[in-house]
Amino acid sequence: MVIKELLNKKYGISLELYCTLFMLYVLLAFNFLFFEKIYLLSNSLFTLGAFIIIWLLGTLACMILFHKSTVKPLSYLFLIINAGVFYFVKNYHVAIDEEMLRNALETNLAETLELLNLTWFLYILILGIIPCLIIKHLEFKRCFKWYHYILFPLVCIVFTAMLIAPNYQTVAPFVRTHKHTKYLLIPVNYIGAIISYTKHYYRENHAFKQIATDAVFTKYWQNDKQNLIIFIVGETARADKFSFNGYKRETNAPLKDYQDDIINYLHATSCGTSTAVSLPCMFSKDNRENYSGGMAYTENLLDIMQRSGYNVAWVENNSDCKNICNRIKTLYPCGIHPQERECTDKVLIPEIAKAMPKNPQNTMIVLHQVGSHGPKYFKRYPAQFEQYKPVCNTEKLNECSQEELTNTYDNTIYYTSQNIADIIEEAQKYKDNYNIVVIYVSDHGESLGENGLYLHSAPYIIAPDTQKQIPFFVWAEPTTLTDLNLDKDCLKNGTIKPISHDNIFHLILGLSGINTQEYRQPLDLFAKCRK
Repeated sequence: MVIKELLNKKYGISLELYCTLFMLYVLLAFNFLFFEKIYLLSNSLFTLGAFIIIWLLGTLACMILFHKSTVKPLSYLFLIINAGVFYFVKNYHVAIDEEMLRNALETNLAETLELLNLTWFLYILILGIIPCLIIKHLEFKRCFKWYHYILFPLVCIVFTAMLIAPNYQTVAPFVRTHKHTKYLLIPVNYIGAIISYTKHYYRENHAFKQIATDAVFTKYWQNDKQNLIIFIVGETARADKFSFNGYKRETNAPLKDYQDDIINYLHATSCGTSTAVSLPCMFSKDNRENYSGGMAYTENLLDIMQRSGYNVAWVENNSDCKNICNRIKTLYPCGIHPQERECTDKVLIPEIAKAMPKNPQNTMIVLHQVGSHGPKYFKRYPAQFEQYKPVCNTEKLNECSQEELTNTYDNTIYYTSQNIADIIEEAQKYKDNYNIVVIYVSDHGESLGENGLYLHSAPYIIAPDTQKQIPFFVWAEPTTLTDLNLDKDCLKNGTIKPISHDNIFHLILGLSGINTQEYRQPLDLFAKCRK
């Protein structure tokens, strides 16, 4: 009876006091990682000052937003979202910015479910829902007079100025140098990401835009064959985990039979740290600095090739093509959402035959792997490819040892190598009628617990090299290189220079024999070696 009365009772509190306590709870419950970062970069006094300033400004923001009619629904919303976001910040050490938000919005249900587990729900229950139940029993009233709402902001501003002014020489360099810390501050990080994403979306011109309308195909090779370019888009593969690039483990062993004919670029970087950015960027005419998205309403490399007479097909075994394949033939060997069925990349092999034209025709086939997509790395390869043990058999990466996590990830790379070898073998069936070139490049890298960071999608400016340095290589038989007037020794000599996703658009146009004003010869990796 007493419990029932307590549950039904309402407790009065002023909105002003509530805002102060609410913001204190937000800072203490969801932001200790943010203040820990501040402390590591500065000192305890600076951290205390930052806490007080953010508390004051947060309280002021709450007083502006929270009214009798909005205080409860907004409190519920912030607490639930804060708890969900905090789980990822704490357990995966991810930073929340526009790129991370775009990646989350463009993922599919299967990828989302891989990240959600009982622990995530416990975070929401304990840090979000239980406080919401307490707030439900509060009754709010205003205690401030109208002039207090002028006085309080002034007090906040003056107090903040008093803290900052004497320490400006310390504060200003810190803010300029460590802007990335804001991506850990909840809810500022995800609110800022939503605003940036919305601005970016609405400032784009959504009228469909054609590019390279002057494109013309000109055959430049000497034989009577057609071109067959198979472009393999890797997923979440790190350059430093490829034995081709000096890794101690033979993760590329399945490709040894083809190694002499592989042009492997040792210093390649990605356009972004997420599939949502890197995948469309690598097929865009724009380089990383100029790329602004909009692939749904702007033509890309594949559109140019198709309009120039190429048979173009996309084979999907990841989440989706991020609007790149909207206007070309698309095959889904494992259904529209492959990851829901845990399909490994072996399903890509039979699709090559389905994508080929009945009669010889210049052809471009893009194979989009699931590759090394986390956090369920152990699902990305068949059991017989478990080369390295023990493995991490859970999506809760922070519960695995570094050895287990590394072993599991290395198994995905080994299996990717086998998959590429199988693709090359399949492609060789068409060598009587085609000049065959197979290109492999990953969309981005991955963090495997280094410095407490997992997965990917960190803001590019602060992302570790493991998320940006990618494997990138080209395979072609010696006869194919000869027929395409390419000097193999020259190509091999060019593998030590830095390259990036920016080169792909121009490399493919050059290989394809497609002439357009959008083509930039200096960015074509093969141009200097074409006789």
